Formats: sequence, structure tokens, C-alpha cells
Amino acid sequence: MIKIINSEEFSYFLRINRNEIIKRWMNKSEVQNVLHRHSIPIIEKNTHLFYQFCDCFINVVEWRATVSDCQIKMDFLQLLNNYNVTVSDLFTLIIKLKNAIEQIIFEDGNLSFALQSEMDSLTLQMANDLASNFETITSNNCNYKSENSNLLTEYKKAVDLSNIVSKTNPKGVITYVNDKFCEISGYIREELIGQPHNIIRHPDMPREAFKDLWNTIKSKMSWNGVVTNMRKDGSSYIVDTTIVPILDIDGDVIEYMAIRHDITELEQTKQQLRNINKAMKNKVDELYLMTNTLEQKAYKDTLTGINNRENFEDIFTIEIANAKKHNLLLTLIIFDIDHFKLINDTYGHQAGDIILIDLTNLIADNIKKGDIFARWGGEEFVILTPSTDIIGASTLAEKLRKIVGSHTFNYVGKDVTISFGIAQFSSEDTKITLFEKADKLLYKAKKNGRNRVEI
Repeated sequence: MIKIINSEEFSYFLRINRNEIIKRWMNKSEVQNVLHRHSIPIIEKNTHLFYQFCDCFINVVEWRATVSDCQIKMDFLQLLNNYNVTVSDLFTLIIKLKNAIEQIIFEDGNLSFALQSEMDSLTLQMANDLASNFETITSNNCNYKSENSNLLTEYKKAVDLSNIVSKTNPKGVITYVNDKFCEISGYIREELIGQPHNIIRHPDMPREAFKDLWNTIKSKMSWNGVVTNMRKDGSSYIVDTTIVPILDIDGDVIEYMAIRHDITELEQTKQQLRNINKAMKNKVDELYLMTNTLEQKAYKDTLTGINNRENFEDIFTIEIANAKKHNLLLTLIIFDIDHFKLINDTYGHQAGDIILIDLTNLIADNIKKGDIFARWGGEEFVILTPSTDIIGASTLAEKLRKIVGSHTFNYVGKDVTISFGIAQFSSEDTKITLFEKADKLLYKAKKNGRNRVEI
């Protein structure tokens, strides 16, 4: 996947890959040809000089130093002059060093058109500076100036072929466009020269978006950003743009140069990835909701939303084992609604369901956080109270009995009562025997008149 890197990451990347950059550069066939053609011996001293020059180049590219700060360049150029290396070969060495850097950047999945453009510009500056210094060293070479001029011309041609380039006067009127500008915009050169640069401004790009651009370049600083432009046919394209103010000898802006890279396909790919990620997130959310719903159905009672019988059985088994192992208190409460069949027969099963839900919420709001509340079946419910003895459980049951008895339910008002059977766990109990004890006490509460607690 392509990763857009910023200048700080770019600098760090160059540092950690220094040795690999030098290795790639020195092993390139064109560089090897230069060394062999001029019989430059591959000895430690010469190799060390190539390494130092590479470090110098990297310092310039990552903005740690300027070309003029590169002290080793004179020794490097002197070495080349000693073996009659031509300006053309010097150009080859510089370009192949830049190519080695770009190759490693792209192989690592990194990309930044702004940084690539900046590196092109810095390489051009380096080539110009080296050519100038090489002229001093090889002053006896009468063909140097024409050769150097050809070097710069060829390099500029290479930059022009790989970038979308335009120039404007200080008022933003177009004074120059290259072929790639015409190609991507759909205009011929005559339709562009003399026109304001907003001829290609896309209506989706508000004027306010260019405020920072103009503030920056009018302050005689370079600006970089992503801009959506519009072709002659009305279609859009996206460019990574760098605008550089060109100053005269007095430091005044005489024109602006804009260098662009077409990133339409990249931006469209990024948008497609965003859409895919959004769709995948929605799908994951949907699957999560479905899974959560299925899990809820697996251990929750579908009507009341509390634990169902199967889940309670699992919890009951664990709590029994825990109570036995650690000699802990554990009490089981079983209760059901008195005369519930009569409610269903009189008001209907829908009314009965509403009363069950209301009663469940009432009970759930009045038990402790650690109590396990479940629907056993029909109108019968269970409450398992860990770390609670029979007195504490009976106090809770009595409180619940009074709360239910005083609550006004739909359809039946205050005519709902509940009966309780409570049994405390003892060391010889199993899940079955404890449940049987509580269930018999519930039956006893029913037999003794209902709306009561038996322990």
C-alpha cells in the first residue's frame, strides 16, 4: 500500500537507508561503466570519497545543508578530473544517485510528489553547483561551458517532461505552460497564455481555499498543497502542486513557477479505499449486531430480557462449586406470581406478558448487583444470592413481596402478589438438592395462603 510521507519521515528514511542507497548507487551499471571507462581504481580512499559525497548529497536532499555547505564536493570533483571524467559522466553519477534514493523510497511503499519535486529541484541545484566548480577545476577544458550548458539543458528537459509546469506573472496571468500542462488541461497553449490562472479553477474549490496559497507566495515563500482543477471539457483532475516565487536581484517577485504532479488516480484510489473501509465498517457493525443479538438470545429470556433457564443453570453450577470450594454462603430464592393463570384467562396472554415484563423490571431494580436473576419458566423466577445467608435472603424476599404488592400494574392494578421459597446452601447440597428444598418451600407458601415467604 502506498504511504504518503512528510519531510521529517523522509529525512529519517534517508538516514536509516544510507548504506543501502550507496550500495545501490555504486552497483548501478551506468556508474560501474563510468568507473571502468575512466579506469578509476576501486580502492578504499576512492570508495570513501564516494561515500562522503553520497552523505553530502543526502544532507542536501533532506535539507540539513545547502549545496555550498558540501565541502567534500571539491575533493570528489578533483578525483573525477584526475581520471578525465566528463561533465556528461558527472551528470550520470548525480542522476543515478538520485535514482537510487527514489528506487528505495518506492520499494518501501513510500510516496510524496511534493518531496519528489523538491528532490528534483535540489538535484538540479546540485548539478549546477558541481558543474560550476568542475569548470574551475577543469579550466583548461575549452569545451566545458558548452558541455555544462548541455548538461543543464538536458536536465531541465527531463524535469519538464516529467512534470506539469506553468509560469505566471505576479498578478497570476499565465506566461508559460509546458506540453504536459496542455495535455492534462485540454487547452492548447494559445488558449492559456495571457489568461488568469483561475481558468482551470474547479468550482468545487472555493476562493477561500487559495487564501493561504496567495498569502504564502506573496510572502516570497514556496507553497505546496493538493488542488482540484477543471479541464476544458468540464471534467476534474487532482494535482499535487508546488508554487515557487522567482525573485529578481533586488528580491522582488518577478514571476511564479508552478510544478504539478497528476495524482487523480491516486486520490480516486484513496477515495475508493475510504468507501471500501466505510462499507466494511458498516458490515462489521452489522455482523457485530447480529452476533450480539444471537448471544443475547442464547442466554437471555426473549420476553423479559433477564437470564434464561439454560444460562442460569450454568451459573448455578459454577456458584455451587465455588461455595463448596471456599466454604461461602449461597442462598436460592424461588418465587412465582399468585393466580397468574387467572390473569391470563381474564385479560389475555398479551396482558399477562406485559405484567411479567413490568414485574421483572421491578424486581431487577431492587436486588443487589451480584444477585443472579433469571426466569425459570412461565411465571416462575429464581434469584441466586452469593455471599448471603438465609436471613439476608428472606429480608430481600420480604422487601420484594411488599414492593410488588404495592405496585400498580396495567390491567390488574394492585392485585398482583408473589410467593417465595428460600433455601440456604449446605456443604452436602448439590444443585439439584438445593433447588428441591427451595421449590418445596415455594409449594408450602402456596399451600399456606400465597403472598408470603417460606424459609
